[in-house]
Amino acid sequence: MEKIQQILQTYNIEVTESEILQLCAQVDTDIDQLTDQQAQAIAIQILDQRKQSGALANTNGKSKNGNGKVGKNSPRRKTTPPLQGAIAHASQVSNQEIQSLEDVLNVGIDAYTTDKADQLLSTIRNAPKDVVSKFVSKAMEEEADVESFRAIGNELVEGIFGISLANAAE
Repeated sequence: MEKIQQILQTYNIEVTESEILQLCAQVDTDIDQLTDQQAQAIAIQILDQRKQSGALANTNGKSKNGNGKVGKNSPRRKTTPPLQGAIAHASQVSNQEIQSLEDVLNVGIDAYTTDKADQLLSTIRNAPKDVVSKFVSKAMEEEADVESFRAIGNELVEGIFGISLANAAE
């Protein structure tokens, strides 16, 4: 009984024990053995009854469809979404957010790896230039005469390009 009263309190509806007992008798349910689902179903029945009685009071006992009940497909009928539907919707929204995050991360990772691959390729392309530049820098640090420096340069050209400058001059 407390379960039903708690559910109805969220809608600001107070119900007597006799009303609850009467509904339990109609659906052949023991008031002391109510499951949460049964309590919710009885609370919904009470809500429906209150809505119907409110509709009758507002129209002086005359309803538009003649029998005093709100039709199944009536725009005046409010249905409460079941908990499973709400959970499914929340799950779908969560899955969409996760997929969106995954897509953003994949784009970011792809851009990062592409950038790193470009940097590596640039490093490989510039390696021969860097070797020559560093060699020249090291050679300049040595205090050698011009002829020994030219000999080192000739050896370097022969080693890199396979060309002998002595033979090229001839």
